[in-house]
Order: sequence, then structure tokens, then C-alpha cells
Amino acid sequence: MLESGTVREKNSRNILIKNMFDMSIGALAFWAIGYGFDFGQTGEKGGFIGSDKNLFFSSGFEKEGVEADHYLAWNFQFSFAATSATIVSGSLAERTRLPAYLLFSFFMTGFIYPVVVSWTWGGGFLAKKGFEDFSGCGIVHMVGGVAGFVGAAVLGPRHGKEKDPSKKKDVT
Repeated sequence: MLESGTVREKNSRNILIKNMFDMSIGALAFWAIGYGFDFGQTGEKGGFIGSDKNLFFSSGFEKEGVEADHYLAWNFQFSFAATSATIVSGSLAERTRLPAYLLFSFFMTGFIYPVVVSWTWGGGFLAKKGFEDFSGCGIVHMVGGVAGFVGAAVLGPRHGKEKDPSKKKDVT
């Protein structure tokens, strides 16, 4: 609803649909590969990205001897992954076409966000150096904000918002 209030009336449905797609496409991406990248760290030093094959496609969620409730953890962590993608949705409002944004949303929830989580909450190299992020402002909001800023900088101003036609950037 916040993002819907920042766009012109004619684009309010578009932004709501983008957020619905963030949830659905993001869920598939996070289930398939994102969660495995998040929490699949192996080794004592902590690496760059998780690689435990038992966490991709939820293949090892129910194995005997697994102490963690991966279904609960997946659901909790997915809500943060989807939130980081919706932050980008607001930043790129009225700038992108839906198919291009959906591809980015898949990449955001399946790779970009999980890599940063792997560094921190997933026991990666930043966690080993003492980095802590209790509420997610350094992970969820920073990743979404930086991705949104870069996207907006690359794409330029919103279509139809620029007053002076001579200042419009040709993106073809």
C-alpha cells in the first residue's frame, strides 16, 4: 500500500501486481536455491555462499538427525527476502516493464539477498568477524535499498514525470 501511494493513479494496480509477483516468484526462487545459499554454510571459517545440497529444493528438511525446523526457518527467512524485493519494487516504480522486473525479482530473492544473508545470519565470513544484525536493517533494508538505488540510477527518472523533454534520457 505504501508503494501504491507513491505512484500515479494509473499505475497503482501495476505496483500491487508487482508485489504479488514478488511473493510468488520470490517463493519459488527462495525455495529452489535461496535458502540453500542462505544457510548452507560449511566449514569453520565461513565462506562466501552456502553450498549444502540438503537445503536446495527443501530436499533435506526432514532428514533424521536434523535439529533445525527448516520449514519454520524457511518461512521466516522468506518473508525477509520478499521484503527486500518489494523495497526495490518501490524504487523502480514507473520505470520498468513487468517481465524485466519479474526476472530481477527472481534473481533478487534467489541469489542477491541470500548471498548477503549467507555472509551474516548464515554463519559466513562477516559473522565470523563479529558482525551482528539483530533486526535486519543492515541486511534486508540495505540490500533492498542499494539494489533499488542502483536500478533507479541506471534507468533514470520515472516515465512521464520529467517536465523538460530535453532532459529525458534515451534508454534504447
